[in-house]
Amino acid sequence: MFRLRLLLLFGLLILALAVYPAAAQSGIFWVGEYFNNTSLAVTPALVISEASPTHNWGSASPSPAIAADNFSARWTSVQNLAAGTYQITVTSDDGVRVYVNGILYINGWQNATGTPYTTLVPLTAGAHNFVVEYYEGVGSAFITYTLALVTAPTPLPTPIPSTALATVTTNQLNVRDRPDPFSGTVLTRIRSGETYPIIGRNADTSWLQLNVNGLVGWVNARYVSAINLQLVPVTNPGVRPTPPPPTPVPGSAFATVTAFFLNVRQTPDPVNGVVIARISRGQMYPIVGRLADNRWLLLNVNGLNGWVNARFVNAINLQSVPVVGGNPAPITLTATVVTGNLNVRQIPDPINGAIVARISLGQTFNAIGRNAAGTWAQLNVNGVIGWVNARYVALSGSIVSLPVTG
Repeated sequence: MFRLRLLLLFGLLILALAVYPAAAQSGIFWVGEYFNNTSLAVTPALVISEASPTHNWGSASPSPAIAADNFSARWTSVQNLAAGTYQITVTSDDGVRVYVNGILYINGWQNATGTPYTTLVPLTAGAHNFVVEYYEGVGSAFITYTLALVTAPTPLPTPIPSTALATVTTNQLNVRDRPDPFSGTVLTRIRSGETYPIIGRNADTSWLQLNVNGLVGWVNARYVSAINLQLVPVTNPGVRPTPPPPTPVPGSAFATVTAFFLNVRQTPDPVNGVVIARISRGQMYPIVGRLADNRWLLLNVNGLNGWVNARFVNAINLQSVPVVGGNPAPITLTATVVTGNLNVRQIPDPINGAIVARISLGQTFNAIGRNAAGTWAQLNVNGVIGWVNARYVALSGSIVSLPVTG
């Protein structure tokens, strides 16, 4: 029986090429099989070539060979398509199923009256097999089917030897309205492998100005691979180069920045301290003061005095620096449990941290510290000091204002 069905389908495909030259030329036609039952069972009573599965029979039958009620149909088509994401939409009375390359994407195999079904199918370029199955119970009979390309791959510009181009080398890259990672507003994001024309650069070529499909913006040059940069004009000269760092005097105290960027603040406070300057990795500045616990250092940044967190600099001769400010007031935060039950652990580790207490939804305790990443909070649970995952508590302030204690 299976071999007979294959022979019938093959014969119908040959017939369709002769009888439907327009469909054959476009590569789109459907083989329709109709059954006098609702389960696509046994040999089809009718096999024909059709332009689409879409039909509206009303209360009539598809053919004199098919009953008006309690029938089913299957349409099969092989189509050559461009790469992209396609949307399939079907509406039917009654049941419907849609397969693409043997995978079931829509399953509405039940009595229904005009229920719409929609799915998105990502396809590579080439031939793909589509199967639409349908059954009619009683009453009105119809099915509508559409296939539409909704997202096509973005074609990359072809590099021209005399054109400066940048290809993204990171997963996602922010395009900003100015060459500044802090104050520059993000205009759009571009992705790995995408290539765009370079139309400008800043004075040290650390930032590049791109034309992203008509939108002009700046990207950090570290995250792109650029060609023909020698052709690109300077369109943002920026500030004058920073004066060379001072030469340390023997016995004097200096701090060398170890972070990529470091905020210099008006007061030694990571939350309320106003940022008055930003310094970069490798830069060196004199230390003119410190807190008593050495957690914050007062630097002279090209004539401007400001505070930096000591964790992000490498300091020398710190013992010679005077204490110029008291320690900031202890940060007091509360943590309220937002999950049913929460383990309090001896160390900030969900596997190796021994459980020292359990707290419950709605309970509130003082938060006294955090880990460096800010993913765990250290609590005082009625005198027991332990760690909880910060995702499961609501803090009364920013976790970064807590000292790093683990």
